[in-house]
Amino acid sequence: MSDDKRVRCDGCCFLQGQCVCRWIPSVTTRMSILVLQDPKEAQHAKNTVALLTLCLPSVERVVLTSVGALSDALKEKDPQKWRLVFPSDRAVALESMESSRLSEIEGLIFVDATWRKAKKLYFSERLLQVYDAVCFSSAPMSMYTIRKSPSAEFLSTLEACAYAIEQVSGENMAPLRAFMSSAQEWQWRKQPSDHRCSK
Repeated sequence: MSDDKRVRCDGCCFLQGQCVCRWIPSVTTRMSILVLQDPKEAQHAKNTVALLTLCLPSVERVVLTSVGALSDALKEKDPQKWRLVFPSDRAVALESMESSRLSEIEGLIFVDATWRKAKKLYFSERLLQVYDAVCFSSAPMSMYTIRKSPSAEFLSTLEACAYAIEQVSGENMAPLRAFMSSAQEWQWRKQPSDHRCSK
């Protein structure tokens, strides 16, 4: 493969043949977002967190490459004002929360990993269990068809973030989802159709 095919775009950092800059929307939110990312997910070409950070540069992404990475990431996150987006047994559905309670939330924490690894991290790390968990009771069906998920009800990290922001702050995150769809169609346009996931 020639060197010119490995040149990356200065804007989105994807290979020039997969540049998505033309579709990046202008989106803002009052919410602070922390994504705790499994190292293997960080290396995965189909991961949506890279797309998420292009739209919302304020998103803090922490790759859990060391024992202290989690504690460092959480040390300044007030459990009274931050919520962990995770469907634990004690999680409260965002859709059912009163506006007064939603207004108290300043930040959201997401775990970007396979479902098996996300569960293992949650149940093995007391630091995460300090935060009240929230979940979704009526999230839209995922439009992310590039990778397999346990069921059609599971959202990509970008979709989960977009939906959670909408539920907490009422801000319109439809441009985030539209960007993801456009980016995945462009970047995986040469992928055989039978490699895509069916919902």
